Amino acid sequence: MRLCAIGLRGIPDVMGGIETHCEHLYPRLARLDDTLEIVVIGRSGYARPGMFGNVRVVTVWAPHRKALETLIHTPLAILYARLFVHPDVIHLHGVGPGFFAPLARLLGFRIVGTHHAADYDGLKWGRFGRSFLKTGEWMMAKFADDVICVSSVIETNLAQRHPREKERFVTIRNGAPPLLAGGQPEEELLGSLGLSSNGYILCVGRLDPSKGFQDVVQAFRIAQPKGLKLVIVGGSLGSDDYAAKLKESASDAIIFTGARSSDQVRTLYRNAALFIHPSYHEGFAIVVLEALAADIPILLSDIPPHLEVELDGVCYYPKGDIQALAAILAAGEYAWLRCSRRAEILEENDWDSVARRHRDILARPVRGRRAAGVQAPAA
Repeated sequence: MRLCAIGLRGIPDVMGGIETHCEHLYPRLARLDDTLEIVVIGRSGYARPGMFGNVRVVTVWAPHRKALETLIHTPLAILYARLFVHPDVIHLHGVGPGFFAPLARLLGFRIVGTHHAADYDGLKWGRFGRSFLKTGEWMMAKFADDVICVSSVIETNLAQRHPREKERFVTIRNGAPPLLAGGQPEEELLGSLGLSSNGYILCVGRLDPSKGFQDVVQAFRIAQPKGLKLVIVGGSLGSDDYAAKLKESASDAIIFTGARSSDQVRTLYRNAALFIHPSYHEGFAIVVLEALAADIPILLSDIPPHLEVELDGVCYYPKGDIQALAAILAAGEYAWLRCSRRAEILEENDWDSVARRHRDILARPVRGRRAAGVQAPAA
């Protein structure tokens, strides 16, 4: 069987939750089944063609503009797959690429969709963007043979909107490595950023309004925790105006590192005094599981996907409550924010288990419309 992944910018070391998901998933999935060939169609300018372990990466041109990237790259990638890759399965990632599920069906592919987040709820999108993303979710629900949701929250909401298709929806959460070992030598990286081990508060994610980093900056300025700096890791990926405004707050104590390799991010996780994810909108945040793997204190906004991780109650604060966040930061000592269920959560959400569940979906007979006798057109 040949599987073609579409909807991500590329792998490896390309910033983004979907990209991290695929970087962990596909090599493991290919190792589970030596008859499975996996091809990732990435976007030019982000990914490099070649082999990533046992996964082949190819690139197709895409404009580097937020409003056009998915809209243009996805149909081009599906057509490229039909002409040059000839896969049995198209795996569409995200509700934006899901808009083109009917095209993939028309070309004769079995379709697996992964719903990573209700992106239309993101703060950066205008009316057209929200409409496109909502329609993409509808198309994925109607035309994909199976829809994988990365959280129970997503599956529940999707089933409420599409009750006739709910038997084709399943939750498979993102995973995390059991240990966050390795990484760039600590002294080298920390020294280059003016940091010391256990001397900074860490945020990781793209610089986007929905991630809530503006709340952490304000709370940090109010709290002024003694001897600690604030480090925000990530690039903008289309939210350039917001990122530029946020970076105006940079100082000796507030550091924006830009996008970093996974090797460097591992080092920054391990040496942080506290990890904060103040997001307003998520699917099932991989960065939270990575912070758990690093065994550091964690503080999250209390949005439903964060609550689904089931950290200790003290590890949550009210979303958007800057004063509450500042009060916690002012304490300066965060050991009490270590999660007592860390080992259990990591065991429940490991990538090997995630890969096995994906393999099981690929191995079972096609369900839904095709099983009922409505076949896609022949290739």
